[in-house]
Amino acid sequence: MTKASKSLWIQLAVALVASSLVAVGTASVILYQRFEATNSTFREHTLRNEAHLIAKFLGRVPAHEAINLPPEILEWFHEGKGKYAIVDQSGKLLSGSPGVSAPLDQISDTLPLDYFILEPREGAPYYGVSVASQFHGKPAWVQVAFVASNIVFDSVLQEFLVDIAWIWIPFVFCLLGVNLVVARIGLRPLRSAARQATAIGPGNVSARLPEEGMPSEVLALVTAVNRALDRLEAEFGVQRAFIADAAHELRTPVAVLKAHVGILPQFAGIDALNEEVNALERLVTQLLDSARLDSLKVGPHDKADLNTVAADVAAYLAPLAIQRNRSIEVVSKGEPVYIRGAADFLFRALRNLVENAINHTPKGTTVKIIVDDPPVVGVVDQGPGVPKSEREVIFQRFWQGRRDRGGGAGLGMDIAARTVLAHGGTISVEDAVDGGAVFFMRFPRYQAGADAP
Repeated sequence: MTKASKSLWIQLAVALVASSLVAVGTASVILYQRFEATNSTFREHTLRNEAHLIAKFLGRVPAHEAINLPPEILEWFHEGKGKYAIVDQSGKLLSGSPGVSAPLDQISDTLPLDYFILEPREGAPYYGVSVASQFHGKPAWVQVAFVASNIVFDSVLQEFLVDIAWIWIPFVFCLLGVNLVVARIGLRPLRSAARQATAIGPGNVSARLPEEGMPSEVLALVTAVNRALDRLEAEFGVQRAFIADAAHELRTPVAVLKAHVGILPQFAGIDALNEEVNALERLVTQLLDSARLDSLKVGPHDKADLNTVAADVAAYLAPLAIQRNRSIEVVSKGEPVYIRGAADFLFRALRNLVENAINHTPKGTTVKIIVDDPPVVGVVDQGPGVPKSEREVIFQRFWQGRRDRGGGAGLGMDIAARTVLAHGGTISVEDAVDGGAVFFMRFPRYQAGADAP
C-alpha cells in the first residue's frame, strides 16, 4: 500500500467510525428523550390515579367521622415510599400519612390539578400532585407524592437503561467492526486493480485494469485509465517498430562501412576510426536486441544449456578480445546446466555482459565466464569495479556511469536484465575476489513440464 492509499483508508475508517458514533449517539439521545417523555406521562398518570382513588374514598366517609384510609391504600405510603395529605379550603390538614403535619404544597383555588416536587434535605426528591375534591360538600384537596424510584415506570426505566448499556456498548463496537469490514470488502476491487496496475510496464503494455465488478463510483476512472493505456500502447508500438526497423536497416550500411574501413591503407587515425565503427556496430546490434526482447516469450518446451551458451559467446567474442589484447576463459564442471529458456536471447544477454567486461578489464587480463549449478552464470573482469551506490541503477536503460565513459549507449545492462527477468531469474553485480566486478545471472532450475516463467 502506498502512503496515499493508506491515507485514504485511514480517512475512510475515521469517517465510518465518526458516522457510526454520531448515529449511535443520536439514537441514544432520541431513545432517552422518548423514554423520559413517556416516563413523565406515566408518572403523572400514576400520581393522578392515586389522588383520585383517595378522593373517591373521601366521598364515602360519613359525616363527623375521622378519615381512615383502607389498608390497600395506606400500604403505598409506608416506610417512606410516599406521602399523602388531605387539606380543606382554609389550608388545614384534615389527614395525612405518618410524619406529615402540614400540606405537602400550597393549594390553589384556580387550579384543579397541580403538580409539584418536594426536595428533602436528604434523599431523593418526591414527585407529587394536588387534586381538587369534595369532603362533605365542601372543597378539599388531596395531595400525594412518591419518590421516583417507587413509581413503577421509573424503576422499569432505570433497570432498562442499566441493562441496555451492557448491550449498547458491545453493539457499538460490533457496528464499528462491521462498518470497517464492509469498507475493506468494498475497497477490494480497488486493491486488486492497484496490484494489476503495478504489473503494467514496458514489457506488459497490453495489460488493462479490470472493469468488471468495479464500483460505479470509480468505474469511470478505471475506464479512462484503460483508454490512456490503449493510447500509450499504440504509441509505444510505433516507437518500438521504428527502433527495430531503423536498427535492422542500419546493419547493412554499418557492415559496408566496416568492410571499407578494413581495406583502407594504414594512416594515423585508422585505429580510432575502427573503434568508432565497432562502437556504432555494437549500438545498432543492441538497439535490434532491445527491440527483439519485446517479443520474447519462453515456451513450455524451450530448453537451453548454459554451458553451450557460454561457449558460443566466448567463441563469438574471442576475436574482439584478442584484438584488444585480452583473453576469455570459460570455467565450468563440464556437466550440462539446463534451464527453461531461449538460447538465442540468453546468448545476446551474456554477450553484452562479456563485451562490457572486455571494455573495462585492463590489457593482458582475462575475462572469465563461470557456469555452475544451481543455474548461475558469472562474468568476472579485473576492471575498476562497480561502486555500491551504482549497483541498483546500472541495469536501467540508457543509464551511463563511470564504466560507460567509453561511449556506450547504456543498453547492454538493460538487455541482460530484461532477458534474465523474462526467464524468471535475477541479475546482480558484486566485487570480484581479485578486484574488479562480477556479474551474476541466476535462473530457476529446469523442471520438465513446469510452467514457463
